[in-house]
Amino acid sequence: MLLASSAQADDAAIGFVKTLAGHATVTRAGTAKPIEVAMPLYTRDRVETAKDGEVGITFRDDTRISLGPDSELELPSFVFKPADKQYGFVLRLVFGTMQYLSGLTAKLAPDAMSIETPTATIAVRGTRFLVRAEK
Repeated sequence: MLLASSAQADDAAIGFVKTLAGHATVTRAGTAKPIEVAMPLYTRDRVETAKDGEVGITFRDDTRISLGPDSELELPSFVFKPADKQYGFVLRLVFGTMQYLSGLTAKLAPDAMSIETPTATIAVRGTRFLVRAEK
C-alpha cells in the first residue's frame, strides 16, 4: 500500500482542473472521487461529467479542453519534455462533447498529438475544434 502511494506522488501531474460546473468525477486506479477545481490530473485518469456537469482542464503544455455534460474522457498518454524534445499526448473521448484548444505539443511536435474517438483518430495540427462522440 505504501508503494502505491509513493508511486503516485512521484508522478508529475499532467494537468489541472480549472473550471467545474455541476457534477463530475475522476477515476484513478479504480477509485472514483468527485472532481474539485485545482485538482491535479495524471496519466491513466478517467474524467466523467454528469448530465449537469462541465469541466475545464489545462494541461502542462497549455492544451485546454472543456468537457460538456454526460461525457467521458480518458488520459492514456502524456509526455512533455521540451528540453529533451520528447512529446506525446493522447486524449481518448469515449463519449460526449469536448472543445479543444491546442497547446505546445501540437505546435512543437504535431505528429505526437492525437485525439481518439470510438470511430476515428484525429491528428491535431495546432487548432481549436469541437468534437462529439455518441455512446
